[in-house]
Amino acid sequence: MRFFYDWGCDSPFWCGNDVARNKFDVGPIEPEELGLNADISEQLRSLGRWHDTALDWSDPLGPTPWQPEESDRFQTAVKELLARVRSELSQEYEIIWEGDL
Repeated sequence: MRFFYDWGCDSPFWCGNDVARNKFDVGPIEPEELGLNADISEQLRSLGRWHDTALDWSDPLGPTPWQPEESDRFQTAVKELLARVRSELSQEYEIIWEGDL
């Protein structure tokens, strides 16, 4: 399972192989489809909304409005939540984080 946030998408889960594609099809996979609890699901969506503030939507090719400190805070929050996700999903899924700003 690939884990990264994409612009305008609040779920960071994407199929990483044919087995996952056969089970979930294409596009983002909702946290509930993986069996994650409501608290983690909402935190994942909250981070997705936060992630979207890193893009200047009026000038998408321009620089991020984030200062390096905010990027660091975001990366830390993602790493902490990803640890919870991996713990909750245990061995059922291999979660590969592909996201850096």
